[in-house]
Amino acid sequence: MIFKWFANRGEREAKQLNRDAPLIIEQALDTLAESRLREVAETVGEHIPRAHKIYGQTPIDYKRAIADYRRLHKDARRNNDQMALSAMTLVIIYLRAEVAGPAADPARAAIDTFVAEPLKFA
Repeated sequence: MIFKWFANRGEREAKQLNRDAPLIIEQALDTLAESRLREVAETVGEHIPRAHKIYGQTPIDYKRAIADYRRLHKDARRNNDQMALSAMTLVIIYLRAEVAGPAADPARAAIDTFVAEPLKFA
C-alpha cells in the first residue's frame, strides 16, 4: 500500500508542474505591467540557457542549478522584487520539468510560449 505513494512520485511532480507554470504566468499577467512582463520573459529566456551552459544537463547538474536558483528566488522574495520572483519561479519550474521528463512537457511549453510572446496570455 505505501509503495503506491512513492511509485508515481515523478508523475505527480509532473502534474504539479503542469498546473504551476500557467498559474505563475497568469499571476504575473495580473500583477505586472507590460514592460515588466517583457522583462520577466527576457530574464527567463536568458537564465534557462545560462543554467544549461553553466551547470550542464545531467540529473546532478539540474539539482545544483535548482538549488542555486532557489537561492536567487529567496533573495528576490526577501527584496520584495516581484519581477525577479516571477522569473526565478518560472526558471525553477522549467528546470524541474526537464528533470521530470516528457510528462512535464506542457509546463515547459507554457513557459516557452510565455518567453516567446509574453503578452499572448493576456
